[in-house]
Amino acid sequence: MWIPLTLFTIFWCFVNARPTNEWKSNRFSSHEISMIQRNDSLPRLNIGLIVPYTNFGAREYTKAINKAVANLHKASRGLRKYKFLEHYQFTQHHIRNVMMELTPSPTAILNSLCKEFLTVNVSAILYLMNYEQYGRSTASAQYFLQLAGYLGIPVIAWNADNSGLERRASQSSLQLQLAPSLEHQTAAMLSILERYKWHQFSVVTSQIAGHDDFIQAVRERISDMQDTFKFTILNAVLVTKPMDLLELVKSESRVMLLYATREEAIHILTAARDLKITGENYVWVVTQSVIENLQTPNQFPVGMLGVHFDTSSTSLVNEIATAIKVYAYAVEDFVNDPNNVNHSLNTALSCEGLGESRWNTGDRFFRYLKNVSVEGDHGKPHIEFTQDGVLKAAELKIMNLRPGVSKQLVWEERNNWTILKKKFGEFK
Repeated sequence: MWIPLTLFTIFWCFVNARPTNEWKSNRFSSHEISMIQRNDSLPRLNIGLIVPYTNFGAREYTKAINKAVANLHKASRGLRKYKFLEHYQFTQHHIRNVMMELTPSPTAILNSLCKEFLTVNVSAILYLMNYEQYGRSTASAQYFLQLAGYLGIPVIAWNADNSGLERRASQSSLQLQLAPSLEHQTAAMLSILERYKWHQFSVVTSQIAGHDDFIQAVRERISDMQDTFKFTILNAVLVTKPMDLLELVKSESRVMLLYATREEAIHILTAARDLKITGENYVWVVTQSVIENLQTPNQFPVGMLGVHFDTSSTSLVNEIATAIKVYAYAVEDFVNDPNNVNHSLNTALSCEGLGESRWNTGDRFFRYLKNVSVEGDHGKPHIEFTQDGVLKAAELKIMNLRPGVSKQLVWEERNNWTILKKKFGEFK
């Protein structure tokens, strides 16, 4: 099979991906064990899983996978019946896990696909990453997702830096995104402006991955809202040097939307302070990429607002169960559809030229993945996707930077905010 080598040019670092397959058996009931033993003759259903490399957190990955798979088997004895378990073997041992470094080389990415996943005929890959560097790590994610799409393998992703992915490439691939998208973030930011009746604002970005997409997403959202609330963009400033901010001074803009990395935001807001466009007469509203893990550099102005979602290791581990459930719902619908009686969920792909170069059933299976409706936990909205593969409903936290104990700045949560795709979000 030929892989387009020109994509290698976006990388230059060489770090090995580290596979681990040391799954320990979960404590299944005697009924579940006997059912699994009876199904030994059935074809196996395999999926791949990519998670961040960790020296100490591998056990948490294992526990999350074991629990999620065990819950599927337990559900088959309750109200929710998974009939696909009568047609396929699917246990925790059928989830092939690869822990990957921050910036894997093209070779490491190819090895994970060719040696770890294609050899066991995975029918989907769960790609969960909480890196927020928006540089080579985002390029790595882009490359991996492009290769998976080239092979026709659907991907269920949760990556914190998804706002840095090329929108057109993401929408054309077989990818579902479980994390809030760039569109969700811009919708939440404009909802803040609407709430406080701020009609005019400027957009400020660095050269962060996705900066053009951010401006486009803002414009699209403004178009969606034009019948209920009028916005005017005074400036769209791309900051490459401090003096670029003089454009804001000349425009007399008082409200700024900022999309940058945290390190870039420190330099931008330092320059803004020197130009006297921070303080009580100005409002800066920032994206998740600026807030990251809620650390508060002293250069950030008091009163700054932002949108945030949890990208901690705990949150990532919780998403493993969500991704497995989305996959299981899609398999259930696929298997129960009589039109698929002649379509297998075993891929038979190979990087050695011995099998198919692209899984023809992948596009067909992806349609079932895209149309799932999974109940949300604890009153949260159902997990459903648009035709572009992003969540129809996503939850974001509205944060406010305030002085805390000993005058140390802290991010305070102001509201929980739910955005429904193509609808207006409301503060809760």
